[in-house]
Amino acid sequence: MRTIARIAQGLVCLAIAGGFATAAVAETPKRGGVLRHVIEGEPTNFDCHAAATSFALQVLAPHYSTLLKYDTDDYSKIVGDLADSWTVSPDRLTYTFKMKPGVKFHDGSELSSADIKATFDRLRNPPQGVTSARRGQFSSIDSIETPSADTVVFKLKHVNPAALYMFANPWNCVYSAKKLEADQKFYETNVMGTGPFVFEEYAKGSHWSAKRFDNYFQKGKPYLDGIRGFFINGPGVINALAGGQVDALLFMVAPPDRARLKNLRGDAVAFHENSFNITNFLTVNVKKPPFNDPRVRKALSLAIDRQGGIPSLSKLATLEFPTVFVPPASPVAYSKEEMEKLPGFGSNDIAKRQEEAKKLLAEAGVPKLKLTLLNRNVRLPWQPLGIFIMDQWRQIGIEVDQIPAETPPYFAALTSGNYDVAIDFNNTVSVDPNEVLVKFIPGSPNNYSGAEDKELVDLFNKQADIQDPAERKKVVREFLERLMDQGYNIPLFGNNRATAAVKELKGWKLAPTTVLNLDMSEVWFDR
Repeated sequence: MRTIARIAQGLVCLAIAGGFATAAVAETPKRGGVLRHVIEGEPTNFDCHAAATSFALQVLAPHYSTLLKYDTDDYSKIVGDLADSWTVSPDRLTYTFKMKPGVKFHDGSELSSADIKATFDRLRNPPQGVTSARRGQFSSIDSIETPSADTVVFKLKHVNPAALYMFANPWNCVYSAKKLEADQKFYETNVMGTGPFVFEEYAKGSHWSAKRFDNYFQKGKPYLDGIRGFFINGPGVINALAGGQVDALLFMVAPPDRARLKNLRGDAVAFHENSFNITNFLTVNVKKPPFNDPRVRKALSLAIDRQGGIPSLSKLATLEFPTVFVPPASPVAYSKEEMEKLPGFGSNDIAKRQEEAKKLLAEAGVPKLKLTLLNRNVRLPWQPLGIFIMDQWRQIGIEVDQIPAETPPYFAALTSGNYDVAIDFNNTVSVDPNEVLVKFIPGSPNNYSGAEDKELVDLFNKQADIQDPAERKKVVREFLERLMDQGYNIPLFGNNRATAAVKELKGWKLAPTTVLNLDMSEVWFDR
């Protein structure tokens, strides 16, 4: 297949082999040691609320706590973090949280309900000049009250089926109300929370370091003395673990990576596997001609042989199956049989679709379309996916160049609208439509297409109020099919997830998303 050869020409391909996840065993944690791990991108600033990449949360999460959090032993369950207990009113419109006593910020000040209120007020209604990347997820909150220092009450405008997931989102780093009162942008350049580790140093282009917070409210934790994250990308990622310079790769490893690590380190490295909530797609800048023409956007989608690309992409990029904007585990996801019937997803009609794409471009007045593909200079899955997409478009005569940008300029280009088409992603914690679809609502801070579509907004709001799962699924499917039909975003692929760490590293539990289990409070070394 031509696609395999073309992707291989753009990558340094390694030998392919397998590995197996290690089983968790109940052991007594040991104290001490510094975790050294790879982080494949640097934060654009230090504000969790504005961040949109898990690489930012990899450095920030150890410093912060959240109101609730996902149970690391069962991701379908929510447990308390700063919240000691909570109640929900019979009408499911009032959530009352009691806070754990004696929680301290890293500056020694004591946490109170005022800090929770200030944090969620900033998340749901950010002041001028402040970005809340997930603002749309908090639109159901009507008011926040603090009847006492240890109690916070959230009142909702309408029932939110994903309310507890909303409160447990790991991006909701709890900030100090006093710091925010003095400067709402304090957290863009400062790190100060109630988490298990205190910020020490950020050396741009080199590393991020943290040390144990001795007054952490979870007694006896963290077990580590500290953390040092090294900013590495490209071939150096695997080289660092293969050579023993780091202890873990906690983002993702591809089959060739596993083969090389297994060959060089043998049983010294353990592999962990899980399902994955991230989906990849293309975002089209609909404000920029000729991409404001739906015929052009449709042509870009029709030209992609999703089924034909899987054999090569699964080997080189860990991309294993087509998706339609939602993770396979979502209750609204399309089955393989349903997907075969969607435009652009059939397995036997690529030649016909390529001809239709050429015809659409000609009708739109751009038979010799030229465009630039914005991509991230990140190993997996971005680099091989970019090569694949360019190959697909070139087969219908599109002249395409690629900009493989570092993470900060990548997001700068997206937010400013300075791009043609971009490889984009949605990294959700849950699979509930209330969280998954926010990315695609016109007007959302991290919807970069520039689309204005009242019908999508109305469909999102409609599904959020529906209690019957079957009826809700029907409305969500209407949302997804309109999104595909209009081509603001073009669906691509999803995959499972694997990570690697030295066998002595314990307490690391692989989540179905790259943004959970990053506070490192339970990680320890068996040395």
